[in-house]
Amino acid sequence: MLTLSFSISELSAQSLEIGLLLAPKQRQIYEDVFAQFTEETNIELTLVPRDDADYKQMLPKWLAADVDGPDVLYWQSAQRLFSLVERYQLPTLNHLWDELNLDHAFGHLKPSISVRDDIFAIPFSYYHWGMYYKKPVIERYGGAPRSWQGLLELCQKMRADGLAPIGLGTEEGWPVAAWFDYLNLRLNGMTFHHQLLAGDIDFADSRVRQVFEHWKQLLDQRCFNNNRNRNSWEDIASRLYREQVGITLMGNFIAHKWPKQARAEMGFAPFPSVGEFSDFEVAPTEVFILNPHSEKRQQAEQFLAFVARADTQSLLNIQLGYLPPHADAVTSDEPLTRAGQQLLRGAQGVTQYFDRNTQPEFEQRALSILVNFVEHGDIDTTLTLLERARQETLLP
Repeated sequence: MLTLSFSISELSAQSLEIGLLLAPKQRQIYEDVFAQFTEETNIELTLVPRDDADYKQMLPKWLAADVDGPDVLYWQSAQRLFSLVERYQLPTLNHLWDELNLDHAFGHLKPSISVRDDIFAIPFSYYHWGMYYKKPVIERYGGAPRSWQGLLELCQKMRADGLAPIGLGTEEGWPVAAWFDYLNLRLNGMTFHHQLLAGDIDFADSRVRQVFEHWKQLLDQRCFNNNRNRNSWEDIASRLYREQVGITLMGNFIAHKWPKQARAEMGFAPFPSVGEFSDFEVAPTEVFILNPHSEKRQQAEQFLAFVARADTQSLLNIQLGYLPPHADAVTSDEPLTRAGQQLLRGAQGVTQYFDRNTQPEFEQRALSILVNFVEHGDIDTTLTLLERARQETLLP
């Protein structure tokens, strides 16, 4: 029996602060959905919104109690969560997880929010990655490729027609990591992928080399657009819609860059099969954690129980345009979103994006190395530099 209920009189005139990392136009969505919590409990919520850079600067101060912080804090799963667990002694949520039977709801994400079987976060939103394209363009070439050979053949056909086959913008650096993530997942599996990004495997390993050998096939066939370092991911979203590139690898947030009425023209397909591991997908997951310094633990846990509900996650994510991770939640009717939900529910496992699976020091150096690789295609130099970065940032 759930032991987290309180009478309205006990909770009246109480309040909680919720720290949120928000993109533009998201605040009202959260306020509208969270208003239901106040109606149910009489606990007033105050949002503490920050943009990406400001939030990531404030979070360590809140967790270290250098500055009074919100009671409940937005964060991201996997290594970004794990790095906080011991450094700031985050409270465990084991009893909440068990009492709400959250293994049923979020069992597929449990490895990304737990350390030594202790639960430290509640997932509330995630989104899928894959291949996006404009349907009239891709249909001229027989549809989206399902195999690596199919992708290579598609590149040849598009290039022969004068169309840049694959859109890639490396101005910000991070979009290039999606290619490493997916090639490594498809060729070597999720366990190997996690061990590599944790620093447990040498980048000189032959299995890592084959990742770059496959990637170089695309470079050698000039599959990517020119001037990659002068294109942002948003530039690529625009060029894809304007039929200046054929296909791109990106997260579902790309859909928000297209006019709503134009999204019906856009299509989605999983990353092609390459090796024996075809059922692992990338799905960055947003979570809530407890501030260890909050004096309102019971009320904060009641808020987490509210956020963990299927109806809450359905309503929130439909409006955000993302996916609810709860197994019983309802997904938006938007075709690109539904395609992602189908993909993730059929996956053998989901993992986080590159930057959330490793340490920030390694990620910063690795991104620069990967960006340079797609310019020069030198596998030996790339592996040497990645191994040096591993030794200097991931090893004790």
